[in-house]
Amino acid sequence: MFFSKQKIEKPINIEKKVHILTLDNRWHELFCNNRKSKKISDLEKKLNKLVGEQGQLTNDLKEYSLLKKKMMVDIVDNMKEAIEDEDDTAINEMKKSKKYISDIKVKLDKMEERMETLPKEIQITNKELLEYTMQDCYMRMFNTKNELDELQEWINKVREELKEKAVRKTEAKEEYDRLYSYMHDLVGYEIIELYDKKYLGGSK
Repeated sequence: MFFSKQKIEKPINIEKKVHILTLDNRWHELFCNNRKSKKISDLEKKLNKLVGEQGQLTNDLKEYSLLKKKMMVDIVDNMKEAIEDEDDTAINEMKKSKKYISDIKVKLDKMEERMETLPKEIQITNKELLEYTMQDCYMRMFNTKNELDELQEWINKVREELKEKAVRKTEAKEEYDRLYSYMHDLVGYEIIELYDKKYLGGSK
């Protein structure tokens, strides 16, 4: 048997890493003429959200790292005036910069921590989406194969009938020609023409 007719609730476990399915046009084309199941749609949304989060975090990490460097430069720039000249404005600016750096470091730590866990989450979600995609495609293939088998059976039956009809056509043509030839030889063209008009509509 090609596939069990009974719907499989839990897909087969697939221990193979593949590319991100929702970034693959061919994956989307699988569902051009078929609605995605709720499970596949939910996994697609979840995976897209995780991939989007990863992209946003990558950009944020770059921006906050650059901002941290800028704050460090500001501290160095204000250090001389703050320490040597005891400039109150420079001291306040240096304190603000230190506070900003501290806040940025906390955010960077959280983002880096999240960036460490995201790839695993993406891989797990993509794996689950792969398994449900395979299940969905094979169920559709099972139904399509049944249809193909039915169509082939019909084609074979029609083909056999066509052969029989072709043989019968040849036999009927031979009988028609034999009868016509004999009648023509027997009574001649003029009589045959009268019969043709009456019985065959004027043609052989």
